[in-house]
Amino acid sequence: MRLKFLLLIALILTIVLTLFPDIALQTLRIEAFGWQFETRQGAFVVSLLLIFGVLWLIQRLLSALIAGPGQLWQTLRMGGKKRREQRLRDGIAQYLDMRGDYGKRAFKKSRGVIPDWAVALLHTSTASATDQGLSASNDDSLMIALRARIATDPEAKPRPDIATRKVHLEAWLKSQPNAPLALIRMADLAVEEQDWKHAVERLESIWKHGYRSASRAKPEMARAWLALAEQEPKHGMEYLRKAYRMQPESGAVVLALGYAHIKEHNAKTAEKLWLGHLQKHSDLNIAKASFELLNSAALAAFRKLEKQQGTAALQWLVARLAHAGKLDGLAEEALSSLLETQPCREFWQTQAEWLTQKEQWQEAMLAYQKALDC
Repeated sequence: MRLKFLLLIALILTIVLTLFPDIALQTLRIEAFGWQFETRQGAFVVSLLLIFGVLWLIQRLLSALIAGPGQLWQTLRMGGKKRREQRLRDGIAQYLDMRGDYGKRAFKKSRGVIPDWAVALLHTSTASATDQGLSASNDDSLMIALRARIATDPEAKPRPDIATRKVHLEAWLKSQPNAPLALIRMADLAVEEQDWKHAVERLESIWKHGYRSASRAKPEMARAWLALAEQEPKHGMEYLRKAYRMQPESGAVVLALGYAHIKEHNAKTAEKLWLGHLQKHSDLNIAKASFELLNSAALAAFRKLEKQQGTAALQWLVARLAHAGKLDGLAEEALSSLLETQPCREFWQTQAEWLTQKEQWQEAMLAYQKALDC
């Protein structure tokens, strides 16, 4: 900056002295400490500027030599590099803010700081998901990956249709077969398409490669196996067992597996599965299914379960079995205890139904109201 200022002054003085030669030829006399110096004004000004320029050059050369042999050229060209870097920064800011020409002119002036292929990537990065063109087989692999990543972004609005996203992902995986994000998004796309057979394969693959944690991958795989069991009932039991291995704590999986056992005439297995689940998980859907299964022998089932301690859902099941076995006092006592500790809509509704059977209409109405308020 100081060099620019010095050159600007020199240029202005040169123009002035050229336009007004009489001023340049006037005599300049300096007297100090007994010394007398006399010269022409023009020659004095030019000499002074040359001295300053030489001193500046000597200073830069000395600093470069002290820094090291290879630093000389870097020191001399640093000003130009900083300007190009600043233009690059301005261009990126225009891209991010979507201002002006999106930095096209700024990028042209910053050539040498980044390569041409990086400029092309920056141009592509500003296009929306729906504006990303399909990649050709001879395109740069980085360009293919960037287009596919933008086009398949799950947060993009609006999003391209499934077919377009699938083409992008296939091109990405063709150029980079083991790209983790491409494999993950291909698995998510299979789930979105409800192509459960391919979904379970891809979800299992990304889990085994460590691209997703077990805590996230296993529920997704269990959901896919569960859906596949509904889609292909012929192999339903096989798929449900795989889903159960993935997520044994899932109420939806346990419920479906229990019904599959009942369908194969293994009611005892279903009973054991459901009651074991209710020991650890308060799942009212499984408690309802267990009641339907045990209701035909309600009294015997109550005697079997009355001493067991478990979740609120299990205690609700025990109370309903007692009521179905004509042990109204025990049933009402157990239900009242549940309503004091863990009131919920299903418990209040059960009490309302029992009160209705006894024709205690006012109390039943209050119970229904509390069920609605939950």
